[in-house]
Amino acid sequence: MLKEYLLRQGSGTGRWGHGMPGVQICRFSLPEPEQEPLRSVPVCGAPLQFEALFCMTGRLTVRALQGASCMVEAPGIFLLSDSSALHSCQCSGNLGGVLIAVDAKAAKESLVTVCSTLGMRLDTRIVKEKMTARNGCMALCGTPWTQSFFETVRYLSEQEQERYCVFKSVELLYLLCTEVSESNGSLSGSGCPVSHSLLEVKAYIQTHLSDKLTIAFLCKQFSLSPTFLKEGFRRTYGMPIHSFLVQQRLRRAQELICTTRMPIQQIAQAVGYEGMSQFNAAFKREYGMTPGQYRKMSETATPRPF
Repeated sequence: MLKEYLLRQGSGTGRWGHGMPGVQICRFSLPEPEQEPLRSVPVCGAPLQFEALFCMTGRLTVRALQGASCMVEAPGIFLLSDSSALHSCQCSGNLGGVLIAVDAKAAKESLVTVCSTLGMRLDTRIVKEKMTARNGCMALCGTPWTQSFFETVRYLSEQEQERYCVFKSVELLYLLCTEVSESNGSLSGSGCPVSHSLLEVKAYIQTHLSDKLTIAFLCKQFSLSPTFLKEGFRRTYGMPIHSFLVQQRLRRAQELICTTRMPIQQIAQAVGYEGMSQFNAAFKREYGMTPGQYRKMSETATPRPF
């Protein structure tokens, strides 16, 4: 499928590796050809095969034997489970990114372990059925989930990016397996609606970082069930609601450290941390140093306001 297609390009750079049993990783970069020839797609109808192309540069266009073509352009994600309904591919604009190829049968034990750790249930046969209904492929571009992914991945090293892509590929399998109807804000289709209540929750979190925010409080505030809030938020924004809250608090703290002379303890309280030890530990996990060390580094790098 896409793995074989990339191997047949004969130009550019690539590196293959293994994320876990049954999972292959390929970081690749293909220079834009002088012409854009159509290249046939290797046919693969093997059951429970799944590939996720995290497109970071360029564009890939896949032409079907019948019906409309499917195109992914950076930043976007292309999913493929069966190439038997496809005719050819074209790449342009220095196509580059990370390809994750999953053999669900070989990776079954690893997938079960990962999903159990995250509290997710995964039925790959349901995934196969969902992908078959889309002729074996789909593109994700401009959705809150993809925007969250590409916003996060650009801060990571190449090795961290590859591990993150493996994790997000598993999450994509889970989201496809549990996909809800579009009226509830599903993963599928660029431009599909996001639940208005989830948009309100996200905005509320971002403007009330100093408050004590809990699932119970947010559910009461917006008249939502805990299941809908937690599952819907993960599905829509690509991360658990608690992870999003921590991310927003630390980003705001980092901004205040760099742009103000507020005492570190006051900054911690302004972003919702009551204890300094908890704030210091969370900040160091995110930025690799304590808030005090980060301020000293920023002071030597940029002018400080009076």
